[in-house]
Amino acid sequence: MAGWLALRWGEVDDELYRNCTWLKRNNQADLLSLDFTVTGLTNLEVVELVPGGAAIAVTDDNKAEYLDLLLKFHMFGSIASPLNAFLKGFYDIVPLFLISVFDYQEFDLLLSGMPDIDTNDWRVYSEIRWIKLETPSVAETAVVDWFWAVVANFSPEERARLLQFATGTSRVPVQGFKALTSTDGRVRRFTIQVVNRGPPPTGLMPKGHTCFNRIDLPLYANKAELAKYLTLVINMEITGFWLE
Repeated sequence: MAGWLALRWGEVDDELYRNCTWLKRNNQADLLSLDFTVTGLTNLEVVELVPGGAAIAVTDDNKAEYLDLLLKFHMFGSIASPLNAFLKGFYDIVPLFLISVFDYQEFDLLLSGMPDIDTNDWRVYSEIRWIKLETPSVAETAVVDWFWAVVANFSPEERARLLQFATGTSRVPVQGFKALTSTDGRVRRFTIQVVNRGPPPTGLMPKGHTCFNRIDLPLYANKAELAKYLTLVINMEITGFWLE
């Protein structure tokens, strides 16, 4: 299947995220005596991130490459063996050529069917976070109102894709949005976080945090601008992960 789900490192391993963020933002990496190796998660073997990695010291000049390789190892390399075993068995039952035409969003909808999403229930059991904790500005409340107006005009498939973008699933619990859970199984409501706008186009793209059932909405100039970027992200193939 084409496409990966966008994912932030901090949503996978918080401690590792904090350590790597410190390394990214501070100088004198050589004082940490790191090299291009990592300890395996199961049998604690030392794995070289690149050929000869044990002899390559991490410095300020190459730490960006080191962090990129470290992230890829924890996201993919560390689970390659069980994942490949699963895929081999799965493709024995469902040949790859039958599903390769679908991206992950389409495949989820294919498996789960098209949900009937109640937008009123969605809005009632949602939370809003403003840029500052105090009373929101007129511009912030306008963005939230525009969001719900756009969602109300979405087709059932677009609503499902939006929910999938923000929560990782296109399905609503039987009890409705009040029972929406996060990846750790705890009840966590759908949340809109209003954020400052950045340089277009990336600074105007909504961001989904699937581990927290949250979507970040920049301060759009009008409803049409919000609709444009929201429609764009739910229909595009997100193919990345990042360390903020």
